[in-house]
Amino acid sequence: MLETKKILDLFRSFLVKENLDLFIINSTDEYLSEYVCPQNNARFLLTGFSGSAGDILVTHDKAMLFVDGRYHIQAETETDPEVITLIKVDLGKSPQKVLFEKLAELATNGSTIGIVSPKTSCAGFKELLKNLEGKQDIKILEYEHDPIIQAKPSTPEESLRYIPEEITGTTPGQKLEIINNYKKENNIDLMLITDPAEIAYLTNLRGREIPYSSAFKAKAIIFRNKAYVFTDLARLHTKTPDNFVFMPESEFNAFIKGLSKENNVSSVYYHPGSTTLSVFRKIENLAEKVVEIKESYISELKSIKNEQELQYLSQCYLKTDIVVNRITCWLNQNLERGIRVSEKDFSDRVKSLFEEEGSVGLSFEPITASGQNTAIIHYSKPSAEKFIEKGGLVLLDCGAYFEGGYATDQTRTFLAGEHDIPATCLQKNVYTAVLKGLLAGINLEITEETTGYDLDFAVREVVDANKPEGFAFSHATGHGVGIPVHESPPRIGPSESSGTPLKPGMVFTVEPGLYREGWGGVRIENTVMAVNEGGKVKIKTLTRAPFDENLINPNMLTEQEKTRLEEYNGCKIG
Repeated sequence: MLETKKILDLFRSFLVKENLDLFIINSTDEYLSEYVCPQNNARFLLTGFSGSAGDILVTHDKAMLFVDGRYHIQAETETDPEVITLIKVDLGKSPQKVLFEKLAELATNGSTIGIVSPKTSCAGFKELLKNLEGKQDIKILEYEHDPIIQAKPSTPEESLRYIPEEITGTTPGQKLEIINNYKKENNIDLMLITDPAEIAYLTNLRGREIPYSSAFKAKAIIFRNKAYVFTDLARLHTKTPDNFVFMPESEFNAFIKGLSKENNVSSVYYHPGSTTLSVFRKIENLAEKVVEIKESYISELKSIKNEQELQYLSQCYLKTDIVVNRITCWLNQNLERGIRVSEKDFSDRVKSLFEEEGSVGLSFEPITASGQNTAIIHYSKPSAEKFIEKGGLVLLDCGAYFEGGYATDQTRTFLAGEHDIPATCLQKNVYTAVLKGLLAGINLEITEETTGYDLDFAVREVVDANKPEGFAFSHATGHGVGIPVHESPPRIGPSESSGTPLKPGMVFTVEPGLYREGWGGVRIENTVMAVNEGGKVKIKTLTRAPFDENLINPNMLTEQEKTRLEEYNGCKIG
């Protein structure tokens, strides 16, 4: 806490020196990554908050941190209220949007605002300008370097690995051909790609340099019929496919300048959600026609898994189910023997079990919460002093990457100690309300028009109708899963951004939950896939870990739900 205050005081001196009134500090890196190492996360250094999302607005007398429902309790715990003003954003609202609204409220005519352009998306910058409409003489200074982060020497990373077609189903050349046909049909001359996951998909290459990701740091340009990939060539020790040209990332700017001088680019297409303002400034004068695309075509391709990918994902989820079953048995056996197990012991064991099953990395830091800590939705700092007690709830949310570089993600809440101490009525009622929502989601009858918004509504309606008083379902119902653990499309939530139809081949989570601060929470998460079966789109579950029968209140289940539960138990693992 003292260190964050010191950094904040130094940063305010920077504001004075630069004649700045307000400054936006992002939680991302130059690749807009979801997970960023703490030492490279300016937001973390300034606040002490370690969540994966949430930006901060700094003025000369206030530092306001904006977080969504997943992080309300965690941010409250990790920040100093005398230094950081916590803004808890309600479900269905974007923390970034609320931040911009607050900034517009605080900015007066003539205010000067600072932003870090390599960590600001074009979409975010556009939204910022929209909120500032009507203000007079506002100046926005774009900083190429983050004033919070000190430059550090880069460390060599391990080699990239090529994923064979037995797993990916298609070669980089085949993907490039599809994209080139799309470019031709839409009169696109140059396509900019700055999302590392899209580049990993396109090249069939995977790395380990980005935390909790199998993507790698790179930028790419598809120009005419070739793909130019700019990355660290020292990590590239595999044969490159035809029509792919790999170049040092340091040459990206010079390449753009070269194209500009040749004056032979007719149109440039980019996606504002994955392109930083810094990169956009380098391409904006490249051609007369610079087009902002609403949805990335490559992200759409990536979201539709082919048969080989789905088969491989099924194998990965089998390994994840095995880990969940093994860790549950391990914990209960230790408790039966009177061996004390802390949340950290539990987390460490989860990680070692994934390694035993052949993982090459984690999708995210395992959430291993017990007792009241189960109310902290993204509880990622398990305590070595907090011991798991018999009869208490344990929430395990975990996932991993295996050799093919696709993420897994699933959650189970269970009663510690199995039958030693019976579940309370409230524990059963909360758990069963969540289970009813999950059963509704994974058995939803869908059509070609069914969207992520529709799925969220169907699940949320059931959970809300059955939740005990004082409990809240305060996060989205799910998200896409693929090369990144949080893939988009699809989105499964209550906002307009979840309006994409659920198409065959999409893989996504269904994860309802209920939480009450001071008591705890329950979340159950299955990853599922949409498949075309008999001419109809159906949801099929990839996750097959069991539910905790000790926590189910059968009186709350309808006959249809009992049948669905029985069908699930018929194919469960463990």
